[in-house]
Amino acid sequence: MFAKKIVIIIIALIFLASLFQALRSFGILKFVKNVNSKQELESAKSPDIPAGATFEKYLIVFHDSENNSVKTKKQVEAVLKYMKKDFDVINIDEIETGAYSSSLSAYDCIFFTFERLDFLDELDRYIEYVDSGGVIAFLIRPVADKSFESIKDLLGITESADKMISAKGIKMLSEVLIRTAGFKTNSDIIIISSINLKLDPSIKPFITSYEGLPYLWEQSYGKGKFVVFNGTMLNEKNNRGLIAGIVGIAKEDLIYPVINAKMIHIDDFPAPIPSGINNQIYEEFSRDIPQFYREVWWPEMVKIAKKFDIKYSSFVIESYNNITEPPFPEARSENIKNLLLYGKELLGIEGEIGLHGYNHQSLATQGYIKQNLGYKSWKNENDMILSVKELMRFINKVFPNYSLRAYVPPSNILSPEGRKAVLKANPDLKIIASVYLSNKENDTYSQELSINYDKVIEFPRFSAGYEKTDENMWIIYNAVNMYGLFAHFVHPDDVLDVKRNNGKGWTQLSKEFSSMVGEISQSYRWLRSFTISPASQELVKYLECKPLVDYEGNDITIFTKNFRPDVYCIMRTSKNIISADK
Repeated sequence: MFAKKIVIIIIALIFLASLFQALRSFGILKFVKNVNSKQELESAKSPDIPAGATFEKYLIVFHDSENNSVKTKKQVEAVLKYMKKDFDVINIDEIETGAYSSSLSAYDCIFFTFERLDFLDELDRYIEYVDSGGVIAFLIRPVADKSFESIKDLLGITESADKMISAKGIKMLSEVLIRTAGFKTNSDIIIISSINLKLDPSIKPFITSYEGLPYLWEQSYGKGKFVVFNGTMLNEKNNRGLIAGIVGIAKEDLIYPVINAKMIHIDDFPAPIPSGINNQIYEEFSRDIPQFYREVWWPEMVKIAKKFDIKYSSFVIESYNNITEPPFPEARSENIKNLLLYGKELLGIEGEIGLHGYNHQSLATQGYIKQNLGYKSWKNENDMILSVKELMRFINKVFPNYSLRAYVPPSNILSPEGRKAVLKANPDLKIIASVYLSNKENDTYSQELSINYDKVIEFPRFSAGYEKTDENMWIIYNAVNMYGLFAHFVHPDDVLDVKRNNGKGWTQLSKEFSSMVGEISQSYRWLRSFTISPASQELVKYLECKPLVDYEGNDITIFTKNFRPDVYCIMRTSKNIISADK
């Protein structure tokens, strides 16, 4: 009996040893489930729309002589397109020459995106439109011309100065941006040209400057109303959520589709980990850099993911050398072990692995990069292709059955040659994830949410970093309100860089990061957690659907063209919902 127990123990030890050796040799990784395998969307369906159904329509009025008017018009067009609303755009000159003859009553709301009201010879026509039940929204503060002086009392303005002032900061006094009432900042992220004015005491502004200057309000007139934005910031892409909120004020009951997703990307992960000691980290945690990442940073990131229902998409770097010509040396064994260790644990918490770069040299030829990043340029497209293939070989050595469907360009810079190279190197590639906003040098690969001509899904990130700054939160609020999307990214080595972390240690950064992610998860509980591949399918559904909303009395009926289960919408209304049928 005793001998039998000894045999069982020996067999068990041999089995465990074999299992450990299989793990060391990567053999067990062939059993890792490919969580981002190809996903097929079901065919879209469209409803039969009954005769007599009427849908929303909007009018944008601009003037091509005003640069700010053209910019604002562009942003309003983008908002209405993403909202899937029908609209017309008209230059004031076309109205005055008689080239435009549509009845104003055909529009639910008219957006003025110009400064000089004197351009409108028939201003009374628009006032009559409001009096009859229409809505006019001023999306740029007017200048003090004769027309403005003649109607400012209709807008609720009791006093105003002739000269503009630079108003700073913002206070959200209402839910123009959902779940932002109470948000305020005095930072320089918001400095806008405004009219120094006072409103009728009966008017309660929706938004003010930090010092209390009214930014946004509405004023009833007859059966309709005016909506006034006292500023110029709506000409910027990062304020589209605010435009969507203003549309929600103008249109009393507003429904528009959203993606309904949240995701966090970790760029440069897994990647080579520096050896040695970082003084700040050592003082804070008594660990060298590899120990810090293994024992402190990564466990905290996993904890945050589990606590707030977040799934990470990570983008791999093989080496931090600056080689841009073949041959491309294979990574050291230590880098392979890091990929195995962190990659396996990432997949274990339902994460996803994507491509970042063989190294961190952006795929750009000589002269393309305008920033002073110290990067080496690439000679040609073929060298770029070979570097991406080496990165894929490196990843597939550890995860042989894993298809790599997403790519993040290093430093969010990608030249046209680089884009072609990535696609040629990896036919499985379906998604490029760079950034939403351009930089001042205009060399970033900035994106709209779109499906490109070559069927590649352009899926930008909106915010970045561990710090819970006012700027980050403002960008996030706008993205959630416009697209129903939280798309954020961080780098592991942000913790090591004093410039990027503003001198803050990981204890402080992790608190801020946790607070930021926690606020999003709490305020927008409806956001669903995804990695980038399944989120891209939700993006396709959102981009291709077109809800048509029929408002009839107390009933709202939505007919969705190109419908796939499920389409999600934001509904903005002050009314109670009595019942809903699917």
